[in-house]
Amino acid sequence: MKMLQRLMIQIDEKKCNGCGLCVPNCEEAALQIVDGKAKLVAEKYCDGLGACLGHCPQGALSLEEIETVPFDEKGAKEFAESSRRENMESPCIGGQALVHDREETEIVVEPSKNSQLRQWPIKLKLISPQHPALRQANLLIVADCAGLSYAGIHEDFLKGKTTIMICPKFEDYATNSSQLSLIMKANDIQDVTVLHMEVPCCKGLINMVRDAIFQTGKRIPIKIYEIGVKGNIRGISS
Repeated sequence: MKMLQRLMIQIDEKKCNGCGLCVPNCEEAALQIVDGKAKLVAEKYCDGLGACLGHCPQGALSLEEIETVPFDEKGAKEFAESSRRENMESPCIGGQALVHDREETEIVVEPSKNSQLRQWPIKLKLISPQHPALRQANLLIVADCAGLSYAGIHEDFLKGKTTIMICPKFEDYATNSSQLSLIMKANDIQDVTVLHMEVPCCKGLINMVRDAIFQTGKRIPIKIYEIGVKGNIRGISS
């Protein structure tokens, strides 16, 4: 296939937090979220007009003139139609309405099931880097939805840890990463545990925390748990 010089979308993976706002704004469906990052499916499906640029809150998208394959207008339309049909048949689990069958039980407060939360506040925007609970802390960073999705969060994760809650989709990536970095610089953080949901927009939390650790220049151990929308632990990594 003959190559030519034309404008092509470029993605800065360091800035991309996987929010997915660019995806529905690509008329050709050439952008998808893969492993928590925006990816170009195929250069032949990108028209190079940049309709997606203004919809990236992190400024991770840009246009650059490169040598690449010609734009396949017919193929792009067929691919976009096919992708939209698939999305209608199998909607993104991040926005899919799900109801899990649970056995109904009477609400009983048992003395043994006490809260393991050891500090307040817990939202990143409210907690000061000088909070005494952060000193030499084992830090637990939780995506908002994960806190309600995993039933055993108090005993399995909160116990003995200082907790910070973040929503990676609706809160500013750079601001949160910078604030986390300040907290880690000001305190001798022992290790970091991250709980995020399996949905694509939530995986940006991983990069946010890793960026924060990198900014400190410290080597802080990190462990990552992926929580499924059914409340199960789907994966563990570091």
